[in-house]
Amino acid sequence: MDSEVLISKKEVLEMTGISYGQFYRWKRKGLIPESWFIRKSTFTGQETFLPREKVLERIKKIQDLKDDHSLEELAKLLSPEVSGRDFSTEEVGTLNWISDEVRDFYEDYRNTSGDYLFHDILFLTVLEKLRHQLDDDTLALVISTLTLHEDTLQKTNEFRWHLLIGRKSASTNLTKAENASTVSVCFIHDQSCLLDAETEQVVDIDLHPILEDIKLKVSGVRKARTTGKETL
Repeated sequence: MDSEVLISKKEVLEMTGISYGQFYRWKRKGLIPESWFIRKSTFTGQETFLPREKVLERIKKIQDLKDDHSLEELAKLLSPEVSGRDFSTEEVGTLNWISDEVRDFYEDYRNTSGDYLFHDILFLTVLEKLRHQLDDDTLALVISTLTLHEDTLQKTNEFRWHLLIGRKSASTNLTKAENASTVSVCFIHDQSCLLDAETEQVVDIDLHPILEDIKLKVSGVRKARTTGKETL
């Protein structure tokens, strides 16, 4: 994971066209995380910087959604905390960003039966993103790692996890099943992962924006049902 490119608060306001008051109102409501504000010394004194990609993406998302949601609703939707809501098998079948193939594959490796928890939806979405990149043995290793550490993942106050997949350089093609024994799956939280010289990083997925996207999609599905509109 490379170091984040920073942008000054002044540049954020100029690029997005929002006012100082609006920006800090969103901060007070928790829409712009406090942890993103970084004070640095410059030749003019102390100045506030933020992670460029994250803050610009977040502001665009707020601007796109604020006409349909109150700031309180947006704060819940964009919160990094994992929802405790359960999903029935039938409900999961209506989430059209998750294919039946991935759902069936995940079901074969689930440790529990019955309703899906919110983190199951997160794991399914991750598998959907990976299914064309990895062979079945490696996907199974991802699932087993996810389920092994699901309690730790859920207890983290800020869902700032990266899923990292690496392979030894002797392996030439990650999609071949015989390479599964050379693959490593791990989670990194708020820090870089230092790999040995023989290990190549092949997948690095930031789970937080995926979590945000799921919560927004699920909210849209539920709202559409109550208004009689089609789902996402």
